[in-house]
Amino acid sequence: AEEKMRGDTIVVATDLSENAEPAAKVGQQLAQALGLEVEVLHVLDLTRRFSKSKVELFADAETRREAEQGVHQWFEDATGTPAKWVNLIIGGPADEEIRDRASQDDVACLVISMSGRGAWNKFIFGSTAIKLSGRPPCMTAVVHPEFHRIRQGMSLAVGTDFSVTSDDALLEGSWLAKKFDSPLHLVYAHALPSVTLIHEGDLPAGMRRTEIVEWAEESMERFVDKHRDELEGLDFDTRIVADHPVAGLRDFVEDRGVDWMVLGHRRPEERGGAGTVKGKWVQQMNCSTLIVPRGSR
Repeated sequence: AEEKMRGDTIVVATDLSENAEPAAKVGQQLAQALGLEVEVLHVLDLTRRFSKSKVELFADAETRREAEQGVHQWFEDATGTPAKWVNLIIGGPADEEIRDRASQDDVACLVISMSGRGAWNKFIFGSTAIKLSGRPPCMTAVVHPEFHRIRQGMSLAVGTDFSVTSDDALLEGSWLAKKFDSPLHLVYAHALPSVTLIHEGDLPAGMRRTEIVEWAEESMERFVDKHRDELEGLDFDTRIVADHPVAGLRDFVEDRGVDWMVLGHRRPEERGGAGTVKGKWVQQMNCSTLIVPRGSR
C-alpha cells in the first residue's frame, strides 16, 4: 500500500563531530527524496563532566544564537544544504532528550551515527546510538560511518524472524523499495541446528536439522504469501542463511552488497527474557540499519 510515513520531520541528532556527518547526509537525502523537512538536534548534555559550567553561558540569548548558528554551519558544511530547523537542547542525558523529541508525532524518522570524535566521544556517542536503537522512539536510522548511501536503486534487505515484529519491518522496507526503485532481499539467519529464541519461544527441543530447514523454508513461504500486496511489483528474493544471526546477516550484506538492513523492534515483553539479535547487530553491523518499531507508520 502506498501510505505516507508518519510525521513530516526527519530529526538528525548530532554531537557536531566529523563522524556524525554521515547522519547529516542521510537525513538530508531522505528528506529530499521523501518530501520531508530536516531538524538538526544537538544536546548539550549537562550530565557529563565539566558541562555544568556552561549553563550560565548559554543562558545568554546572544550566546545561544551563536551556538545555534554553529549547528547550522556544521550541517551545511556536511551536506552543502542549509537546515531549515536547528534545535539546541541544554539538559541531558543526551539519549533521553533525543528520545523525548523523536517521540513526538511530527517526527517521521530519527537519524543518528554510531560514533563521535575521539576515543572518549566515540564511546559516549556510540553509547547514545546503542541506547536509542535499543528503545527506539520512532523509526530510527543508525548510520554506518562508511556504508550509508541513499540513492535510487540502492539495495535493501529485511531481516525477518517471521513474527509480527517483522511485519512492520517488511511494510517499511517494501515501501522504501518502491520509493527508491530498489531490489529487496528477505533474509532469515539461524544457526542450524542449534536452538535459539526466534518467534515467541524456542524451536522444539530435539528438532532435527532437516526439520529446522523445512520449518524455515515453509515459514518464509508463509511470510511472503502474507505480504503479497506489499511485495507486488518489487524485485525481491528470499534467503535462508544457516549461521548465527549476526554473523549470517553480516556475510549476507557483504555477499549481496546491501546498503541498508531493515529490522523490526521486539519490545521487552515480547523477548521472553532473551537478548535481541537487533541489539547485537547494531553493535557489529556492516551497513546502515533502519529500525522499525511496532506501529511506527
